[in-house]
Amino acid sequence: MRVNYKNTPENYRVMAEIIIPPLLDLLKSLTLLEEEIFERNRALDKEKEGLGIPANQIHPKWNELMDDYFQRQMQLLTGRVTQNYLEGGVRISYSSPSEYNYVKTNDFSVDFIMTKAEEARVITHYQEALEMKHQFVLRLVDGNWLLDEKFYGFEDEETWYGDLLLSKRAFAFQLI
Repeated sequence: MRVNYKNTPENYRVMAEIIIPPLLDLLKSLTLLEEEIFERNRALDKEKEGLGIPANQIHPKWNELMDDYFQRQMQLLTGRVTQNYLEGGVRISYSSPSEYNYVKTNDFSVDFIMTKAEEARVITHYQEALEMKHQFVLRLVDGNWLLDEKFYGFEDEETWYGDLLLSKRAFAFQLI
């Protein structure tokens, strides 16, 4: 992983060592959890065949799996994201490779941008089918750096699109 300092005064550059590692650890933990849930869901799908459950219906244990996913995500996120961010709920999507799979490979670069004492932006640049990027906005809250916003974008565009680690739709779905 390479770190580039963009528009960051010299006196804030040392903050990259404080802010970036915990963020990457969180992304790695979310990645491992997402991949585990994906594999457990695949096992449930295979089991459905033996139980005679049609492919378009969910396994009786699927809600239990999603409850576990929800609880474990909340454990990972609590104390690492702002309360405002948590109010959106937890995402229900999972895949393999996971959204942050690139953090396991170190084949990505990071831009660190900090122009004021209470806010930092970490932009990860990575390659999938397309060259992509994530922007994470962290804020200093009661002495702790917490993730407050997330965006994604395409490397060849200047536009950032709002994106969440968390999703209100998923939370509403979780309650059903």
